[in-house]
Amino acid sequence: MPELRVIDFGRVSALRSQTLWHALAYGVSAGGPPTLSFMRPSQPYVGLGYHRRLEEADVDACREAGLPVFRRMVGGGVVYLDEHQQFFQICLPLSSVPRSREAALRRLLTPAVAAFRAAGVPAELDHDLEIVVGEAKICGHGAAQIDDAVVVVGNLIERFDHAAAARVLALPDEVRAEVVRLMERFVVATPADSAAFRTAAVDAYGEALGLEPKGGGLTAYERERLFEIDGRFSSQAWLRGPERPDAQCAQVKVRAGVFVLCAEHERSRAVASVVGGRIERARVSDPELNGAGAALEESLAGVAMTDVGSVLEGFGDPGRRLATAFAKARLVL
Repeated sequence: MPELRVIDFGRVSALRSQTLWHALAYGVSAGGPPTLSFMRPSQPYVGLGYHRRLEEADVDACREAGLPVFRRMVGGGVVYLDEHQQFFQICLPLSSVPRSREAALRRLLTPAVAAFRAAGVPAELDHDLEIVVGEAKICGHGAAQIDDAVVVVGNLIERFDHAAAARVLALPDEVRAEVVRLMERFVVATPADSAAFRTAAVDAYGEALGLEPKGGGLTAYERERLFEIDGRFSSQAWLRGPERPDAQCAQVKVRAGVFVLCAEHERSRAVASVVGGRIERARVSDPELNGAGAALEESLAGVAMTDVGSVLEGFGDPGRRLATAFAKARLVL
């Protein structure tokens, strides 16, 4: 039976908790075996998705809190990571992964769901391909193709500091407060036995992929790539990333289908929490609302994002300006 290389790195530095699995991806791309790896960061830090602007993180707040910031090679936004999260990564050759992103994620996350269940967590993979218990996400995951390898990363969250996770975001206080409120509802920790989770994950991935788990370590090539990636991820040029246009609105994803947006147009400003495509709560301002703000906010509650413009038509020029602000938010969804 083909081999599933299993590597448990244990507790590692914040930098290495990112660079190790990137090095493994390059190794698998170069002909190494499919690999399941585990690690835990020794200190809190902040991760930034490959395509995101550095300005989305509050770099000054991170510096004051002693939190390193690293840009990763998988997608997603600004995330807070710490020693209370058990990371896992599954990496396969591109040729052995379904071409459909949805099919690939389903194949590579389903064994993780089995591992959660074996560790006593009633997890499910929902229609948004989030690992959940009820309506709450319990695992942050990301995926990427690195050369000729595909890697999916995730975590078992034993404890989660929602306030700390929101403090690293470059947001106005009122927006940050909404992010915390939604995080507390839609992102929950599952204080399971991490050793039981790792053992179950090895069994589940081996069975699902038809591979025989075998303990292993880094190859000489992967060690060489590791040192190179350490340097890359520590550089200011990599952290800054390529130039990107300023965002027309701030938008913070809490889980699939749940986000907070803050958008402005001329003199109007809108802050809204969106759950399942509908506005759950909105706060608006415009100098010409003349006391109609509360009524406008109430009229938006429960409205689908696609219908916001028609609802705001009845509020004159302020409504039209706010509709334009919301339209900017839809453009970046």
